Amino acid sequence: MASERIQRQIDRFLDEAEEAVAQGDWSVVSDRANKVLALDPDNADARTYTAAAHRAQDAPGDGVAPPSGPAPASPTDGPTAGHPTTRRPDEIGGRTSFANGRYQVERLLGEGGKKRVYLAHDTLLDREVAFALIKTDGLDETSRTRIQREAQAMGRMGSHPHIVTVFDLGEETVSEDGPGESQTRPYMVTELMGGGDVEGLIENAPDHRLPMEQAIKIAQETCRGLEFAHARGIVHRDLKPGNIWLTEEGTAKIGDFGLAVALDRSRLTREGMMVGTVFYMPPEQAMGGEVTPRSDLYSLGAMLYEMVTGRPPFLGDDSVAIIGQHINTPPVAPTWHNPRCPRPLDALILRLLAKDPAERPASASDVITALEAVSLAAPDPGTGQSVSVQEDVHSLDSLAGGVFVGRQAEMGELKAALEDA
Repeated sequence: MASERIQRQIDRFLDEAEEAVAQGDWSVVSDRANKVLALDPDNADARTYTAAAHRAQDAPGDGVAPPSGPAPASPTDGPTAGHPTTRRPDEIGGRTSFANGRYQVERLLGEGGKKRVYLAHDTLLDREVAFALIKTDGLDETSRTRIQREAQAMGRMGSHPHIVTVFDLGEETVSEDGPGESQTRPYMVTELMGGGDVEGLIENAPDHRLPMEQAIKIAQETCRGLEFAHARGIVHRDLKPGNIWLTEEGTAKIGDFGLAVALDRSRLTREGMMVGTVFYMPPEQAMGGEVTPRSDLYSLGAMLYEMVTGRPPFLGDDSVAIIGQHINTPPVAPTWHNPRCPRPLDALILRLLAKDPAERPASASDVITALEAVSLAAPDPGTGQSVSVQEDVHSLDSLAGGVFVGRQAEMGELKAALEDA
């Protein structure tokens, strides 16, 4: 969850979807599920409601017949990422192991829109690992090949202390939807991260703000991982708190390098829709432009903004509203939400969130240098800080009048594309 406010919206939409299921109003079910997915693209409950609505609306008759499959589970019934859940063998297609018995399944760790992750024991090397089955439902052979290629590139990237290590890659035939129904899915085995993710840290922190020292440390370590990947020509494209994992000692490591974008490219081709986490999406990516290492730095800026302030830089009721702000609206200075944010950090975050990639820091290395220069001494509670905030407000006022000038056509195209999806 990105914030308490966002989670309340998600819960409300899911409650409305559940009510609509009981009434057989599948258009409302679909609408509310899509609103949830705009806020949380990996929400398993919303995906279940969407699938149920599609089955019902595609069924012959009056369009309100119940779906042929089981009713959607209550949002509290299923497992969620970060909450380990025991999984019976019959719930994973009768499987208790994978890769010819090498990986013995112990329990489900979490499930999202892209993968299902198990805690497993590697019997060959006698160690605990994370075993991820990649979801490829509905993708053609070309798309599956692309996903496999991206996963292999991630595995070849090499070891780095701030990137989750990939131990093994392969394919497995699984049966999850009933007897006689099976498909081949790629899997990825990675090191087990015992400290959860940054998303969980933010959610559990007071006011959803991390201590300044911790936020800077996570940003520095994330930058070191990005620096390593960018030097090898690899851009993450889906950097967000849920993709930054922590060891038990609190060291940050970037996960899902290449995998998320491979899946998103494939589904973009198949469905003609935008896929991604809109709270952290750089404007050039939202508009279908060239994605570069500086695009990852924008996402880092959005993530750092949330760690410091307790909320993403932009909020809205749907993806169009949020993406429109990424493209057109200057972010409010972090000091407006959290006056304890040091002014150099405030300025760095705003540079990272520049609309024009050329105005952002040139590299992850430059960001590390800037973060190292930030003083964590308590800010002056007098005029120095308040003037900074007021200056930002006046700056926003002066920009607001021209924000949307000449952009109506772009916003119209964007809205039409998302509505078509």
